[in-house]
Amino acid sequence: MPQNANIIGRNVAKFRYQAGWTQEFLAAKMQLLGCYTSRTIIANIETRRSAVTDKRIAYLAAALRVSLNELFPITLVLNWPVDQ
Repeated sequence: MPQNANIIGRNVAKFRYQAGWTQEFLAAKMQLLGCYTSRTIIANIETRRSAVTDKRIAYLAAALRVSLNELFPITLVLNWPVDQ
């Protein structure tokens, strides 16, 4: 899978680290919110080995207590034409 299929992984790791949480703890918080997640899934998201669904992105934002926008890189550049 191409690395650009997951652009939030680094920010997930950053916010998790800033909160002082382990990957296991973040996975548990997401499970309490109703989203099945394991430590391995969190690790694969953070290292960008896995794509992330829109649903899981919403749960990650809720668990980390950040906005959806904060999960996405500030320097996000779109490399495809946009229909008008």
